[in-house]
Amino acid sequence: MPGQPNGVAVNLPVLNERAALEIVVPAIIRQLCGRRHTLCAVDGGSTDGTVEFLRGLAQAGESIIVIERPRPGRGCQRGDASRAGLAWLLDHTDHEIFVDIDGDDSQPPEELASGIAILESPGCDVVIASKYVRGAAVTGRPVGRRLVSLFYNALVRALAGTGLRDHSNTYRFYTRRAARLAMQIDAQHTGPLFMLEMLLHWVCQGLSIVEVPTRYRPRIGGESKVALGDFALGLWGALRLARRARLRGSSMAGRS
Repeated sequence: MPGQPNGVAVNLPVLNERAALEIVVPAIIRQLCGRRHTLCAVDGGSTDGTVEFLRGLAQAGESIIVIERPRPGRGCQRGDASRAGLAWLLDHTDHEIFVDIDGDDSQPPEELASGIAILESPGCDVVIASKYVRGAAVTGRPVGRRLVSLFYNALVRALAGTGLRDHSNTYRFYTRRAARLAMQIDAQHTGPLFMLEMLLHWVCQGLSIVEVPTRYRPRIGGESKVALGDFALGLWGALRLARRARLRGSSMAGRS
């Protein structure tokens, strides 16, 4: 239903990504041409002019909201930023389509329109831009990182029984209902693991989740926000979350 009145809410966590955003934000806006939309950028303390750039676009008339908030801890705080943006978008817009996307251009904005179109198909609640389904491509990522990611996803899939290939990519499209469910989570993590909490909660709630191929590519400038400690915490936390999801899913099935 192109041009639907309730539009699209884009959740964009950012941190020192001015160079990439000069490409990413105009690309997002082009993809949403003809749709009412709101882009909510949540900044975790940028010092490279990221905030000033985004506020300049907002002052020029773009539908951009900038939220500045201190990082709640060391390492990558993607989960905290995503949750803050999601809360604002639910409280201040009536949009029915939500999109999570990174600001470093590793997740192609040019896939927005196709992802939204799939989400709008009957019965679909969540669309994951997956790195590990047929037709996907991953370029410019070190072999070690790719092997760790594959192991991580295989482990979560086996323990949680999701049937999904990619639990780690944060490029996602979902309905307002799914967004509300995500905000009901008693979140245990402020880092990337919140995104896994979010996904596993959707699985346990029985939402219809579709994976589509994406072209994951090197970021533009900057450095990864994921520190060495995040990898260790991520693996241990993923084990706990996956096991909890398996138990919870079994419990819910028993009550149905």
